Amino acid sequence: MSDPIHFGTDGWRAKIADTFTFPNVRRAAFGLGRSLRPQKGAKVLVGFDGRFNSDLFAREAARTLARLGHRVLLSDRILPTPALSLAVRDQRADAGVMITASHNSGAYNGFKVKVWPGVSAPEAFTRAVEKNIPAHVPEPPPAELPAADWLSPYLKKIGALVDLRAIRKAGLKVVFDSMHGVGERHFESLVAGGKTKVTTVAGERDVFFGGRQPEPIGPQLAPLTKAIRRARADLGFATDGDGDRVGVMDGKGRYVHVHRLHGILLYHLWVNRGMRGAVVKTVSGTRMLSRMARAWDIPLYETPIGFKYIGEIMLREDVLLGVEESGGIAVKGHLAERDGLFSALLILEALVAMKKSVGEAVDFVQKCFGPYFSDRLDLENVPAADQARILARLKKAPPLSVAGEKITGVQALDGVRFDLKDGWVMARASGTEPLLRLYAESPSAAKTGALLGAIRREALKSL
Repeated sequence: MSDPIHFGTDGWRAKIADTFTFPNVRRAAFGLGRSLRPQKGAKVLVGFDGRFNSDLFAREAARTLARLGHRVLLSDRILPTPALSLAVRDQRADAGVMITASHNSGAYNGFKVKVWPGVSAPEAFTRAVEKNIPAHVPEPPPAELPAADWLSPYLKKIGALVDLRAIRKAGLKVVFDSMHGVGERHFESLVAGGKTKVTTVAGERDVFFGGRQPEPIGPQLAPLTKAIRRARADLGFATDGDGDRVGVMDGKGRYVHVHRLHGILLYHLWVNRGMRGAVVKTVSGTRMLSRMARAWDIPLYETPIGFKYIGEIMLREDVLLGVEESGGIAVKGHLAERDGLFSALLILEALVAMKKSVGEAVDFVQKCFGPYFSDRLDLENVPAADQARILARLKKAPPLSVAGEKITGVQALDGVRFDLKDGWVMARASGTEPLLRLYAESPSAAKTGALLGAIRREALKSL
């Protein structure tokens, strides 16, 4: 019996040598190839990250697609996922495959699908791919696959989208943590040539990411904290395993919650750059953006979690900024897709323009629009059946209050969110891992902690 292959919020992911195997990669590629059959001879680009055997898995996927009659190009090296997305857009390819498990640990690998114009494949398309996946696909014969350089055009593009001259003149000390992923030393190379100095940590490829999970959030960024303090740097950045998410730390090596970065970016784009357009955030996004949108009369859209939903709105509406709580940011004029390296450059540009440290910029925006403290707690090893039971009960019989706060509304767009007078709590199933994610936001850190504890207790009642 063949292993099930299911595409979650951002592709199919599984443990290497368990379910993520060469036969199953062939099956996934075959399903994609069959879904492109109405466009026989479709152009498909295949890229890969630096995980164990990613290059070989990519070659296997490419050979399978080529055997079905598609025109396939294969990356000549590891590269960030946004570089593949940009190539799909600029070369008007029909689809792209990225072999990566993004921020998952080195035990995992994955299969992301991009479609023109360089966005994550919509759910309807990935469902069609799943239906076209057979139980077995024979190993394709050896094939010569054209190799392509998509990294150089990508780095040139993102460098042109920001004011590198101002960044280089600012004279800042910056530490960049590539987490042994595809970020390598690209940020350092882009900023080099001026008074601003960048030091890179974990810039070398390591299939196990130095023992870390390559997710740019506080608990995983101890090496970045140490490097910032040792260098007495002004701030630090980190990108995840495939380079589409960003994390930020201040000059004391403290993690800056991504929701606070969203406020800084919207302020910079709207006020300093004079750009206009709507804002899109997921249901787990900060109310800070809601307040800013009301103050400036900006259209605001809310989506389920998964950047593909943000991308769909960015393709049909005039959107200035699209953000999610896991470090994904997209900006008008670039891709309708998240991009960690570009986001780091834009945040640095914002701080230079505002003439503030990241902490000062956070305080300034909060002073203008009110304080918000956001946090997330992951309940690990919760089977899918238990996740479904917890969420079903919370939706059917929601509590009247959480941590003494009366519930003013219920949002079930993705999982379940309980809105409060001045904050919210939320529970949802991870689309890629056996986790139940719990979220909270309020005007104080202490209250947010209390809300998280309360929703955890409420969720565990079902187990």
